[in-house]
Amino acid sequence: MALTNGFPQVVQPNVVPLVVDHVALPDQSPHYIQAVADLGEEREIVAHEDIYASNGMKLLAKGARINRQQAERLKMHKLQVPLDLVLSAEQTIDGSMLAADANRMFAEDPVMLRLAERSGDPQGFRQGLSALTLSRPLGFRLTVMREKRNGLYRHTLRVALITHAMAVRLDLTEMEKHDVLLAALCHDLGEMHTDPELLASDHRITSEQRRFIHVHPITSYVILQAMPDIPSATLQAVLHHHERIDGSGYPHGLTESEIHPLAKLLCVAEVMVGVVRRADRHRLDVILRLNQQRFDPAVLGVLRDLLRIGDSEKQAALPECDPSVHLTHVMAVIAAWPGVRDALAAQPSCGPSLGFLNERMSLLRSLVLQVGIDPENAEMLLELARGEREILIELHATLDELHWMMIDIANEAERRTALLDPLTRSIVFKLITVLRLG
Repeated sequence: MALTNGFPQVVQPNVVPLVVDHVALPDQSPHYIQAVADLGEEREIVAHEDIYASNGMKLLAKGARINRQQAERLKMHKLQVPLDLVLSAEQTIDGSMLAADANRMFAEDPVMLRLAERSGDPQGFRQGLSALTLSRPLGFRLTVMREKRNGLYRHTLRVALITHAMAVRLDLTEMEKHDVLLAALCHDLGEMHTDPELLASDHRITSEQRRFIHVHPITSYVILQAMPDIPSATLQAVLHHHERIDGSGYPHGLTESEIHPLAKLLCVAEVMVGVVRRADRHRLDVILRLNQQRFDPAVLGVLRDLLRIGDSEKQAALPECDPSVHLTHVMAVIAAWPGVRDALAAQPSCGPSLGFLNERMSLLRSLVLQVGIDPENAEMLLELARGEREILIELHATLDELHWMMIDIANEAERRTALLDPLTRSIVFKLITVLRLG
C-alpha cells in the first residue's frame, strides 16, 4: 500500500496467477453435492446442459432435476465440469437479496449496524451489495450456502461488512471496494466442501482433518477461477486471506510484499469478526497488540479507530474461568522450548526448514515478557490480578490470545514438518503436544 492524502491506497502487485486444475483439487466433494441435493428436495434445481464424468460418460441429461437420488450417482464420479456451471435453481440469490439480508443482520446485530455507520458511508455496504452483478454460477453457489450452510453465510456477511467498512476508511477506489467486497463474500466458498462436522465448535480436529481446512483458500480460488467475470484482484484476495505478513499463514506462507493488498483487509476482518460482534474492547486491544507482526499496521489502525466505542460502552464482564489454567499452559510451553530447540539443533537434517519455529517461539517469549508475565514469578501476577478487576480482565484476554497463538504455532509446525524425517518430526511433535495441552 502506498500513502496518498494520509490513507493507504491499494497498488496492484505483480502477482503470478495460480494455475490449478480444478479436477485435481477437492472442488467437487460429496459434502457440497449433498448440500445441492438437499436444496433440490426443497426447490427446483435442474441441469441446463448435459452432465458428464471426467472420462466422458454422460451422467445426467439436460433438463434433469437434481435431488438426493441423482446426487448419489454424481458422488461416484469426478465431473468434467463443476456443478455450479451446469445447474440452475429457482430464486437464486442476487445483489438485492444480499442487501436485504444485510438489513436483517443490522436489525439483529446493533454492533454491526454501528460499524457501518462509523465507516463514514452508512449506506455504502448495502449499496455495494445491491450493485453486485453475480454470474449464474456464483449466484447458485451463494444460494446453496445461504440455504444449507446458513451459519457460514452469516459469517460471510459479517466479514464482508467489516472489510467494506475498512475499505471505505482507507479511501479505496470504487473498483477496489467492489473487488474486495466480492472477495469477502466468496472467501470461504471452499469450506462448503469440508465436512460440516469438522467445523463444529465442539469438534476436536485431527491432524489429517486439519489439512482439509488448510486447503480451503485454494479450493475457494479454484471454484472462482472456473466462473466468469471474477476480477483478478478478487481471486488473489481470496487465495491469500489466511496468509500473514510475517510468513506464518497458509497455504503458501507468503510474506508482506507477496500478499495482495486487498487480502490484507480480508485477513484482519475474518480474524476480528468475533471480537467485533461482542464489542469487546479488552480483547480487541490485546489481539491488536499481540498480532502487530502478523497484520498490516494501517489496516489494524483503521479497525481500531472504527471500533472506538466510547465511554458509553458497557463494562466488560469478569471472566468465568480461572486465568491460572492458561498461565500454567504458557509457562509449560516456555519451559519446554529450550530442550526441543537444542534437540533440533543436533539434527543434521533440520537446517533452515525449521527456522520459522525458532522465530515464532522467540516471538512468543518476547510477547510474554512484553505483557508483564515473568516466567520466574508468574504467581505474583495472578495475585495482583485477583485484587484488581481491570487487571484481571486484561490478563484473561491476554492469556486467552496467547493460548490461541500457541495453537496456531502448533498447526503451523505440523504443516511445515510433514515431510521431514521421522526423528525430527518426533522431536517437533513433543513441542506440538505441549502447545496444544491447554
